[in-house]
Amino acid sequence: SSGINAEYGEMLRLIQQQSPQLYPDVLIVDGNGRLHQKQFGLACHTGVVCDIPCIGVAKNLHQINGCLRDESHKEAIKQLKEPGDTFLIRNADNTVIGCALKSTTASTKPVYVSEGHRVSLETACSVVRRCCKYRVPEPVRLADVTSREELRLLTS
Repeated sequence: SSGINAEYGEMLRLIQQQSPQLYPDVLIVDGNGRLHQKQFGLACHTGVVCDIPCIGVAKNLHQINGCLRDESHKEAIKQLKEPGDTFLIRNADNTVIGCALKSTTASTKPVYVSEGHRVSLETACSVVRRCCKYRVPEPVRLADVTSREELRLLTS
């Protein structure tokens, strides 16, 4: 994973040098940031290696260190009524490590947002919400669609 992130860092350096107008203000990673067993997931690692603000977005809650998909969690999800509604995710030490976000009117399941690098949880939720046409933020959704199509072409 660190080799891949080093390549991202090099790619971003090349973009910054050759096409600075395309350099991203923030990265949205399909994975966790602080919402991680060691409070340092892929979004944290990628942000540090690439030296750019980074947000973690996960489609499912990993049951780690006190974060459980129990009845209390299911009830909290039911309380998310409007796009942008959130509830905080805390670990066993009661430390906030992320939040569940209702991203669109039609979404019935939240996405799980966490700080990666150089971004607050409040800002991370705001950015993710603004990037959601569907449940998952467009950068992550389009990367999923594109990679699946490329894989299909390679294996056909």
